[in-house]
Amino acid sequence: MKKFIIILTLVLSSSLLFAQQGTLDTDIFGNLQFKSVDGKYTASLEKNIFNDLVFTDNRNNKLHYEKKYLDKTERGLMSSKEAQTRLLRKLVRENKRRSGYEATFKVDIFDKVIIEDNKGYKLEEGKDIFGNTHIEEQVKGTKTVLKRNFSGGLEYTEGKHTALLEKDIFDQWLYKDSFGNEIRFGKETWKRILKQYGTDEKFFWDLLDRWFY
Repeated sequence: MKKFIIILTLVLSSSLLFAQQGTLDTDIFGNLQFKSVDGKYTASLEKNIFNDLVFTDNRNNKLHYEKKYLDKTERGLMSSKEAQTRLLRKLVRENKRRSGYEATFKVDIFDKVIIEDNKGYKLEEGKDIFGNTHIEEQVKGTKTVLKRNFSGGLEYTEGKHTALLEKDIFDQWLYKDSFGNEIRFGKETWKRILKQYGTDEKFFWDLLDRWFY
């Protein structure tokens, strides 16, 4: 009960803090509008004729979320005003101190998620012809790729550096990277890893966070 009260207090405090920073209303078309207390910052989250959601503000920021992208990554958001309100709050926090930022969030005809902005960032996430995850990310000219190779292992490339997680000739899983790190996992250990992480991909990301960056 004490833990619940603490969490509830934090949630209410967060809501009150946002309310103190400005007001959030709905216009006659059902679109969400935000206005700061001093009136210097305004923002909106509006639905266009294609049922996409578009965030804009008076600092020339614009984020365009296509309906197909939202249906794939944020199920239920389009039918929930509460979820859209949370999204607007998040976007206000992220954009109120910057200007001229533009980004698009979409899904192409091959069901690939594509996120791209005007600052040199691009993300493409989809499946290869075998149904395996394939991710390409580009940040200011540096390209990173995550893919599954023909032997079922996971490969990660960032610029000239690489990392690999796959079974070796002894049927044990091995992580190694171009920084000289090499870790081998026994069968029982690997079973515990999959139980904890669920998939080898999630574990691979954890290894990259620990040893690659």
